[in-house]
Amino acid sequence: MTNTYLFKKSLICSAITIAGLTMAGCATSPTQGKYVDGIHEVSAKGKKSQITLSVNVKEGKITDVTTKSHKETESLFLNAERLLAKIVANNGHEGIDAVSGATFSSNGILKAINKLPRVDGSTPEYVPVGSKDDSASDDFKLKWSIQPQLGMIVGDYYYEEARFRQGHMGSMAIVVDSNNAKDVIFAEFNESGRPNYYTRLFQDVPKRTSEYNFSMGKKKGTAWVQSALTMEKLMVEQDKLTFDLNPDYDPKLRNKLKQPNRLKYSGIDVVAGASNSIQQSMVPLTAKIHNQINGEGTKLKFYQNAEKQLDKQGNWTGITTVLRLIVDTETKQITKSYFDEVFADEKSQIKDASLKKHYRQSKYASINYVEPARIGFNVMFDALNEHLQQGGSLFQIDDLPATGDTGSYAATGFTKRSSSWDLYLKQADILYKQMRADGVIKAHSRPQ
Repeated sequence: MTNTYLFKKSLICSAITIAGLTMAGCATSPTQGKYVDGIHEVSAKGKKSQITLSVNVKEGKITDVTTKSHKETESLFLNAERLLAKIVANNGHEGIDAVSGATFSSNGILKAINKLPRVDGSTPEYVPVGSKDDSASDDFKLKWSIQPQLGMIVGDYYYEEARFRQGHMGSMAIVVDSNNAKDVIFAEFNESGRPNYYTRLFQDVPKRTSEYNFSMGKKKGTAWVQSALTMEKLMVEQDKLTFDLNPDYDPKLRNKLKQPNRLKYSGIDVVAGASNSIQQSMVPLTAKIHNQINGEGTKLKFYQNAEKQLDKQGNWTGITTVLRLIVDTETKQITKSYFDEVFADEKSQIKDASLKKHYRQSKYASINYVEPARIGFNVMFDALNEHLQQGGSLFQIDDLPATGDTGSYAATGFTKRSSSWDLYLKQADILYKQMRADGVIKAHSRPQ
């Protein structure tokens, strides 16, 4: 009986020892992931070429995917590259649809990811996928802001514009501190589609605050304005107007969504989508302005005021008014004006349900906004600009479109006074008082 007891005790101790070792082994073994760690190069056939990707895997998960080489149609492949971020978030290609309009390139990317070495040693059979057409929806995840800086901005004004690349018009505005020309306080790049643009909708239309950004976002996964905003922020925060050439510039990497320094200038990494505009227009125009600042300077002064429109309860309506006036300090005449009403960045911020569709646009640039006075908003304020350039008063505007209720649509093209004129007059009064205090403008008569 004693021997039986000792034998059972021995078995129990052995079992405890084995269990303990097993538990210890589990505690020290790393959790296995889906893929083998390391930097892997994988390839698969797209529509015209082999697509080669570089994939970084850490702890079994995909942490980054970049395109190493391809010979696909560039615009289509840029569209397909929208999948790279999805692959990282999804940790693989499973369940991801092809991008509409770039199905073959999309499948090349997804098939390459399917070839990543897996921890279990398997290589599942790749099944080609189709696209899911979401072109009718504006609810994609792109984010950008077109909101003007609130309050007043005053400084020395520099401006350059020139056509580039088949006729697009690029323009650059820089404002520096009047007491310190090295302090950049405002930078704004804009571009209008060329007059013979392939779609009539965007011929001569300013891209910054129009539907163009949504159209491009659907096609290429990025809004045109995002690159401009990135560069403007850099210029203001770093007081930087010129850029050194990048000695490692590789033209094959231009426009790549995830590649740093895809421009030929070092220290810049902008969102793909407007790299041609930045490289061929914004940077050269800004370099000209830099030379002017350090050369003859300017006699022009910049005045801008922006404020949110509030309802009777003091709540923001989702529209911001902005008035910009450029004055020649020698002649004390206004040389340029710009008035606009900018819609909020999000639909939910716009109180008027009929206006929600115009989010991230402005009344001046929108191609779909309908002015209640039945005349183009841009026509009204282009007329104001011409009126002021000819020496007209900021306040006596009765000869301008839609400033009265007696307009005959058959005769004039408008039917009633636009409420935007009252918003303009409020901003004009604010800027006029400041300009008079600064002694840079002649007296402007007001209506009796």
